[in-house]
Amino acid sequence: MTDATILSVEGRIATITMNRPEVRNALTGTGVLDGLLSSLEGIKDDADLSMLILTGAGSAFSAGGNLKDMQAGEGIFEGSAGHIAESYRESVLRLMRTVADLDLVTIAAINGPAVGGGCDLALICDLRVASRAARLGQPAVNLGLVPGDGGAWILPRIVGWQRAAELIFTGRLVEADEAVALGLVLELTEPDMLMTRVDDLARTIATKPPHAVRLTKRLLRHARTTDFDAFLDMTAAFQAIAHHTQEHRDAIEATLRQES
Repeated sequence: MTDATILSVEGRIATITMNRPEVRNALTGTGVLDGLLSSLEGIKDDADLSMLILTGAGSAFSAGGNLKDMQAGEGIFEGSAGHIAESYRESVLRLMRTVADLDLVTIAAINGPAVGGGCDLALICDLRVASRAARLGQPAVNLGLVPGDGGAWILPRIVGWQRAAELIFTGRLVEADEAVALGLVLELTEPDMLMTRVDDLARTIATKPPHAVRLTKRLLRHARTTDFDAFLDMTAAFQAIAHHTQEHRDAIEATLRQES
């Protein structure tokens, strides 16, 4: 972790704040990406955690790639095409894979613009709550680029093929009200209420039996790529594991006490 990100833990909830507001929390050339990867490495296997909140300091969630680095051909944008491809794989794409593979339930608290890689980082989270100041989009085509951080895979799965094509090929940014209408975000809040609402949601989920939350997150993750028969076999195996946990027995007893 670096000072480009801030990691805090309260109970079963971890929060990572991207902390380069002066450059709109750009992922590259700022330390933000390295800070995110370091923080995630430190918490991803922590069995005491159930939740991860991702947010940005200042007026933006994340502006994605650093345009000045792109222009100068520096950082991950330096060198031959093969070298750049490998740099992407080992940096921003590693970040997307890490977040996608978490057993923690992830919430993006989108405090402002989430653009390019910043948009992809928000979209790869399980839940997204946005401030009314938020704007989301994939403007890569405007820069003569492709959605380089997984956006062409993520976006159609959220809004459908046709709408994803329109957003990607026009490169337009979606305002907060349209974002919630399209299902890009779960709900909107006033800017000063964003973290209160997200903390509320995270605490609600964090009260659930943590082992069951992690197994359910794995099921949802595998549902994207597994055929139905194989998925049902996986469901049976995970359910069998859950039946043998103490937290299941405790939850059953608590529920029966409430009903009696």
